[in-house]
Amino acid sequence: MSPDAWSDTPILDRPPRDLSGAGAGPGPEPESTPAPLTAALWTLRPEHGGGPALETLRAHLSPNEWFRVSSFRDPAHAWSSAATRALLRLMLARYHGGEPLDWHFRTEPGGRPHVDMTRPPFPLTEATRPRFSLSHTRGLAACLVSVGDWPPGAELGVDAEWTVRTVPALRLAERFFHPDEARALAALPRGPARQTLFMTLWTRKEAVLKALGLGIANHLGDIACLGDPARIAGPAAMIGAPEAWRLGSEDATPDHRLSWAAHTPLPAAPACPRAIVPPAHRSFIGWPS
Repeated sequence: MSPDAWSDTPILDRPPRDLSGAGAGPGPEPESTPAPLTAALWTLRPEHGGGPALETLRAHLSPNEWFRVSSFRDPAHAWSSAATRALLRLMLARYHGGEPLDWHFRTEPGGRPHVDMTRPPFPLTEATRPRFSLSHTRGLAACLVSVGDWPPGAELGVDAEWTVRTVPALRLAERFFHPDEARALAALPRGPARQTLFMTLWTRKEAVLKALGLGIANHLGDIACLGDPARIAGPAAMIGAPEAWRLGSEDATPDHRLSWAAHTPLPAAPACPRAIVPPAHRSFIGWPS
């Protein structure tokens, strides 16, 4: 099915609230509430039974992407890596235009991929440049893409993890996590509740670090992402204002935990900051159809 056949694009433009008061006569022009920042989140799983079908994704990848993923020895890893790129291309065409294979990408020194602004499919500005984040794990590919204009400095991130395994949650948290998070995990008995919180914190932290363009090697312990709804804490020089962030977590499938993060620069007063709307999650098996 052509991407244009879907019709779930979020509504970005909302009429301003009437602040003048009925019958109050002439007054100052009402201020428009800035349109919220919106994004789309899609996840993809391989077909049931028979293992991942890598060949079905070949038509949706560039030659370089296909060469890379077809060299992987683990078929499951090859599929999930290919699926994230194929999903990204489809979503960029769906929400921003152009053909899926018209989009080109570059990778920052920190490892974050972004649209190659030297070879866009059509003219882009810093506001119209699509933001995106990718994650793949065993049996799942996830892609988060901005929808509409985003202000300079606004970014997003997503992370998903396979949860059908038991990890030494407290030992890992005491070594790598923020002390507040380690204490929260220590307060829970060993078992499912501790495992769930660990995976929630891990995916939140990775999503935040992806939005910041930072790797996990030296930064997991710098930030805490506790609470429901989640609140981020960390050095201001790193994360900026905590109120500029919005985070969310969910079970993408019974076997996968997923978190997303987005932040936007806070404007100077009295301008209103742009709200961040949680992305609508669409899940597919095999290929979107």
